[in-house]
Amino acid sequence: MKKSFSWRIFISFGLLLAFLMLLVSGVILYISPPGRVANWTDWRMLGLTKTAWANQHSIFGFAFALLSIFHLFVINWKAFFSYLKAKSAIGLKSPVELFGSILLALLFGFGTYFAIQPFSAIIDFGDNVSASWEQRDKQPPVPHAETMTLVELAQQPGLGGDAEALKAKLEKAGYTVGSVQETLADIAIRNSTTAEKIYRYIAPEKSGAKKLPSEGLGRKTLQEIADDQGISVTSLQLALRQKEIEAEPGMTLKAIAERNHIDMSELRGMIETMISP
Repeated sequence: MKKSFSWRIFISFGLLLAFLMLLVSGVILYISPPGRVANWTDWRMLGLTKTAWANQHSIFGFAFALLSIFHLFVINWKAFFSYLKAKSAIGLKSPVELFGSILLALLFGFGTYFAIQPFSAIIDFGDNVSASWEQRDKQPPVPHAETMTLVELAQQPGLGGDAEALKAKLEKAGYTVGSVQETLADIAIRNSTTAEKIYRYIAPEKSGAKKLPSEGLGRKTLQEIADDQGISVTSLQLALRQKEIEAEPGMTLKAIAERNHIDMSELRGMIETMISP
């Protein structure tokens, strides 16, 4: 006699598989590189990109939640509510265990939020592993450059301002480009490569480093520096922000250095590197 379909077995195996997938995807996302690096270099683990692993984690998280609800409130609702009623009565008579579990949950939540040990150590370890994937020669020119169109990229320092010229360079290198409104990520996907490799063909050629004027530099605003060098002040802001330097177009370089607690010589060196072709 053929056995009928067992929902209990189906739900149990489903919960196990969803848990394993959440565990694997959670560990991979914990050690994966930052999004700007993962998207730029098309980083993959077990054949999936970081975005793909994040999607898997989300979907299996929903699946685990739905299967748990079905397991508790449909398959085992009578036993569940009977158990809950009995244990609640016991719990009210034994408040130590109840409050102990609540305090433990609060400890985990507040400990993580306020970066208290050992929670901060766990977070720092993951951050350090993520940062270890970064390679200086494979960093985007500005954060999330893969989302920028050729028109937007053309405005970056050293790229000439002509989006059509960038398109022509890529086509000469053998890449197919639909229009100058396509992003680097779109072009990379179309040509089965990475945004980082696409950018190599339009990146400004290395030449002698540019030097900023030696006198009166601290009184110059970021806007004036950008205008003097013929580049977009927005691109200069983004490049500084990548170095964790916050600056506004109307701020003087001295004010920027003071605001970010760095020496003028260090700020000068950063800007000279950014404006050099």
